[in-house]
Amino acid sequence: MRILLKPIVGLLLGFIFASPTATGQDSRDCLYNDTHFHIQDFKADGPPLRDILKMMDAHVCRSVLMGLPATVAHDPLIDRDFAPVYYTQTDAQAVYYNAIQDVLVAHKFLSLPEADRARVDPLMSAINLKDARAGEYIKKMVRMYPAVWTGFGEIIFKKQEVSEKIAGGPPSLYSPSLDAIFDVIGEMGAVAVVHCDHDTPYNLALQSDSAANAMIFHGKKPTPQYMEAFQAFLKKHPNVHMVWAHLMGNGRGVLPYPEHWKNLDAMLADPAFVHVSIDLSWGPVIAPYFIDTPEHLKMTADLIRKYPSRFLYGSDQGATSDWANVEMSYEVWAPLWKELGPDLTRQVAKENYIRIFDQSRKNMRTWEQAHAEKIE
Repeated sequence: MRILLKPIVGLLLGFIFASPTATGQDSRDCLYNDTHFHIQDFKADGPPLRDILKMMDAHVCRSVLMGLPATVAHDPLIDRDFAPVYYTQTDAQAVYYNAIQDVLVAHKFLSLPEADRARVDPLMSAINLKDARAGEYIKKMVRMYPAVWTGFGEIIFKKQEVSEKIAGGPPSLYSPSLDAIFDVIGEMGAVAVVHCDHDTPYNLALQSDSAANAMIFHGKKPTPQYMEAFQAFLKKHPNVHMVWAHLMGNGRGVLPYPEHWKNLDAMLADPAFVHVSIDLSWGPVIAPYFIDTPEHLKMTADLIRKYPSRFLYGSDQGATSDWANVEMSYEVWAPLWKELGPDLTRQVAKENYIRIFDQSRKNMRTWEQAHAEKIE
């Protein structure tokens, strides 16, 4: 076995039973804790962190601080004078892993007063998933910036219009590099916010096109292309508390199959996935898939009622300190919050975050103390 049983039990007990008020915050003064917030864009730019903290006042008690795992380059041979700022604005393989994203997150965090540092949880994201030595990058970053990192994310495996534009080609779900990287994260006992589309874009939509259905599927029903491979990966890393983003891998062109709720139920019921949680993030994009009809709303709410400790809220807003934009991501779920009621809403929007991220922060400080070698 890759991981010994005793460390697994200890880590999971910590994630499951850690006190929801470990930080002493008064969560009555906020709407939510944010498990999915980017402070930088695809150029590694963003507003001053003090402005983001000011935006959080009276709205957000705690938030992760994520850069982005990659940066979009301007390649004049492809785009001439147009300089893309978002991954959809170029068809070049111009998206590359860029350590400055993580350096800036650490630098901005360290510029905060001590009291404000307790309100945020920096996550490391610029990890080259194709590099089997990227675990050394992680260790170096932790040693360069001790007492900074709470965990990792957003780590992108498969994402529409991003992974295929990674310079040199997309990361593979079958690569040993992934295991080498997540063995290190598991050694640290850290949480990781992960993005993996459950399917290729528009696969489900093609089924309704009779010509495409005949040509591509030959009359057979399509299945989520990445689901099985990513779940196999998740099973191999039980020491990493994985937060699978976007209600298990949905996106602009990646829609839930009719069986999505059943598939999610089966995964959460399986003891092999006890270390996996689900975030309700990117609401303006994915909420319409899950609360668009009374039936979908009930199915979504019933899953949360069945597994109340396994869901977290995230805005998935990026590089903004405008509360009007950030609030929209929360309010789009209003029918779900009403259906769940105040107690379950509080657990999803606030308490699960504190339990998971406080334990991860504690585990990383413990790892740092045991591996205190300085970089000189």
